[in-house]
Amino acid sequence: MKLLHKTTLYLLLAAFPIALGGVFLLNMYIHRDMLHEIDELLASELVQVKEQLHQHPPVATDLPGWDPNIRITRTTSGQPTTIIYIDTVAFNLQERERSPVRMLRSIYAVGSQTYVISLQQSYLEFDEIASVVSVGVIVCFLIVVLLLVGADVLVTRRIWQPFYGIIRQLQQYRVDGPEEAEFPASNVAEFKLLTQSLNEMSRRTRHQYAQQKQFTDNASHEMQTPLSVLSFELDLLQQSAGLDGTDLNRIQRSQQEIKRLSAINQSLLLLAKIDNHQFTHHDAVNIGELVNQILANYSDYMAHKGISITRLIKEGPPRNLNRQLADVFFSNLIKNAVRHADAGSSIFVQVGSTSFIITNEGDPLPFPEDQLFRRFVRNQALSQSTGLGLALVKEIGAQYGMTVKYDYVSSMRRHMFQVDF
Repeated sequence: MKLLHKTTLYLLLAAFPIALGGVFLLNMYIHRDMLHEIDELLASELVQVKEQLHQHPPVATDLPGWDPNIRITRTTSGQPTTIIYIDTVAFNLQERERSPVRMLRSIYAVGSQTYVISLQQSYLEFDEIASVVSVGVIVCFLIVVLLLVGADVLVTRRIWQPFYGIIRQLQQYRVDGPEEAEFPASNVAEFKLLTQSLNEMSRRTRHQYAQQKQFTDNASHEMQTPLSVLSFELDLLQQSAGLDGTDLNRIQRSQQEIKRLSAINQSLLLLAKIDNHQFTHHDAVNIGELVNQILANYSDYMAHKGISITRLIKEGPPRNLNRQLADVFFSNLIKNAVRHADAGSSIFVQVGSTSFIITNEGDPLPFPEDQLFRRFVRNQALSQSTGLGLALVKEIGAQYGMTVKYDYVSSMRRHMFQVDF
């Protein structure tokens, strides 16, 4: 959810209980004020009734011709009391229904006679007026709230325009791009500070990236050259006369370690380049065709070990990958299966439109399964292993959103790697 939408949602959620509380308080206030006005009206009428009773005491029990809302009766007991207000219900002749009324009751003595004065006032009309006023005020209040929220959205959207500009610039930013990123300026202090920080960070990042790229390029050349020279000199030394078997074994072991060191050097440099996202060029790679080519490269080796291969390769849509990384990715998986497969066993390879599966027969892992894709974790029995092949597979897979899964079926002694594209 966008920040603007989330802010608007929170404003509406905050305004909703406020509106409900305001409606309740407004209705209570209007009702209380209405009763207060009715009570004042009844009290005023009571003063007039008392004055008339004092000037013209009635002969009969009831006063004929008086207001029907006024009822005066004689009583033989009771002393003058304070005014009592009562809420009750009476039949309304005009509306022909029972309606709520407010009643005032008081005892008043004139000479030797004591009277009970009951005054009543229907507040049905007042309730209707109060309801109309309440609804009108509530509607106006809700309209004002919606207008305020709408105005807040417009103002917030305008205020946050520099922020959205920064976001768009960040989405287009590439550390290996031809130009440095220049984030939009703003007169808001917080956005101005953010822009300055991002500009400084992008400059430092590009500088560090350039230095690291230069280091990997130099290391790729400068470290590989002496290794090649050492290997060549050892080859010449191996052809020298007068060497015994011990010397030849030492030279051979040295050559093997140089080859392993060269492979480690190339793998580490490749990992560094992958981490730096230096492989930006992509091609339409046909995975089935690529896997067939790699398997053909290992055909002689598999024939030498007596390994048979079963392949189920379906032509799927080409994948948008860097060809060099794709070759390293599938070569390492196939080389891993071929190298660790038992002599005289079988390898199964399947390429589908959404996955790649390769299995081989062999002993269980000599280390915990969760360490399989870590760097420099290897089978110590294989001296030429660098422990970086599957680490490269993991890094390349993560680069292109491919999930690599491993499983070992102990009953069949088979290792299985599955790649979900």
